Amino acid sequence: MIIHRDCFVRLAYWLQMASGEYIRGSAEQPEELTFVVGYRELLPALENQLLGMRPGEERRFIIPATEAFGLRDPWLVQEWDRKRFPYHVDLQPGQAVVPYPCAIPVEYPYKIVEVKGEVVIVDQNHPLAGEDLHYRVKILEVRPATPPELAPLQQCEACAGELESCET
Repeated sequence: MIIHRDCFVRLAYWLQMASGEYIRGSAEQPEELTFVVGYRELLPALENQLLGMRPGEERRFIIPATEAFGLRDPWLVQEWDRKRFPYHVDLQPGQAVVPYPCAIPVEYPYKIVEVKGEVVIVDQNHPLAGEDLHYRVKILEVRPATPPELAPLQQCEACAGELESCET
């Protein structure tokens, strides 16, 4: 069976930066991942690379930064008032933080660039922004997704469609 929409896929993968640093997996041990194709559970560029692959097949590829987490945006490096952070936290450059209070949910922590008295310079870019992603994947299993696996994904997809139609 080849990978296509509504397939359950289990794969082993290694993710590295251009420098060779492992982000997921290691030289000795891959990470494992399971997902159902076609429901935005993966980066679209990653899912597209997997389409048509079969169990046992291995592939290496690079997803450019523009198709992964985007390029670094200098406007996302901003000065914030120290009051936006818990008073008891000792803020240090390089530290990952979540501001408080935050009007929108934060998907990943921000990085402190510098602390200057009551001003904290924060980088809100995704940690992998600007980075090309070097993947090695091995497909371990491909099968039709079961109704219990599909039901919540199809429900989420239907809800997303309703939200999009309300916005237009």
